Amino acid sequence: MTPAAAALAASLDEAIALHERLIELTNGQRRAVAAGQVDVVEMIAGEMERAALRLARVEEGRQQAAAGLADELGVAATRWSAIRDRLDLSERLTIGPRVDRLEALVRELELANAINGELIRREMELMDFSIRGLMTATQGPSVQRYSSGGRMVAAQDASPILLNTTA
Repeated sequence: MTPAAAALAASLDEAIALHERLIELTNGQRRAVAAGQVDVVEMIAGEMERAALRLARVEEGRQQAAAGLADELGVAATRWSAIRDRLDLSERLTIGPRVDRLEALVRELELANAINGELIRREMELMDFSIRGLMTATQGPSVQRYSSGGRMVAAQDASPILLNTTA
């Protein structure tokens, strides 16, 4: 295997490891959000930020390795589809599965992030609903309500004060 192909394989290995870590952290964050463990959510967010910064550096290295390999092969593009057919069989068998794994991990991470985003959105809506309920519950008995015909309307049922958002 040429040094350029080996460098690309090594950078793909690093990217795969970091994506696996980010998926692990994202799933852990989802469990912490659902459990209402704010301190754990914050701790995981810090770890995720560090992993994402490291991934940015690894991605730069991967792009440089792909560009070096493309130059070595005389290919203008650094996409796998452009490089793949110019590699010898052993290099293709070494790098190909890594590319496939990384692509699958990127999709898995996107899905995990979408699920977490939806969970957070729902938690925020629930919190908003609870706060609005609290605000209407604080209106004392001195508030009189009248119908459009001028008659006094019976008091509404009590609003929920706060819902258990960690349930």
